[in-house]
Amino acid sequence: MKDDRNDWSMAERFKRALGWEAKKLFYRLRIPAGIFLGVLVLIGLLPQAACDFLRDHVFAAVALINIGFVIAVGFGILLPVFLLISPYGDQMHPVKGLGDLSEKACLLARVALGAALLATVLLTGNLASVLMEKFATESMSWFHFNFTLGFCKMLVYAGAVMPLAILWIFLRRLSRHQERQYIRSVFWGVLLCEAVIRAAAELQLLHFAPGEEPPVWVMNGVWYLVMLGSAAVLFRLSLAVSPDAP
Repeated sequence: MKDDRNDWSMAERFKRALGWEAKKLFYRLRIPAGIFLGVLVLIGLLPQAACDFLRDHVFAAVALINIGFVIAVGFGILLPVFLLISPYGDQMHPVKGLGDLSEKACLLARVALGAALLATVLLTGNLASVLMEKFATESMSWFHFNFTLGFCKMLVYAGAVMPLAILWIFLRRLSRHQERQYIRSVFWGVLLCEAVIRAAAELQLLHFAPGEEPPVWVMNGVWYLVMLGSAAVLFRLSLAVSPDAP
């Protein structure tokens, strides 16, 4: 039978790459994610009287849950970065589960999966913040999650621009020095993202005098245009230096 894999469209390659990457991610995160969601459900089901009892008599347990939420959400926000970088430290990465998938399709699938994962983390983090209010008193508050950029902007920034900036720097250093410099890549990638986000903020008000600013939707449109354009450029640059690119 003739193998028609070479005739797959980009959409078909992306679909298969997304399925493969999602399967890998599921097996890596199924246990910690299950524990996190289980604790959320348990707190949601607890009556207020039980929450008051735990706070007053098992304070250490409540504090431990609170710390766990902080660590889980903090790690979750960085998951898109780990999702992009980790395959290049994996000896099985060139196989990709299906050897005929292009690096472009796999990278695009990981970016999409990272953004979807970040959206889940932001929503569940906000839910955890609400549920921890059941243990609060007038003088004591617990885990409070608030993202200053807003939900959609956080998805663009932390789900695409920042991971791709860090990936590009990581791959450049990998190709030049043959070393996986994770910490340096994160440091310089975050600095690059800060420069991009400052440029986006400045372009929002470019050539407008105080009191003559454009409508909010125009300013937001400029911000998204700059950030998404930067993500597209970083995507291309990352492909150009990828060790698995053709």
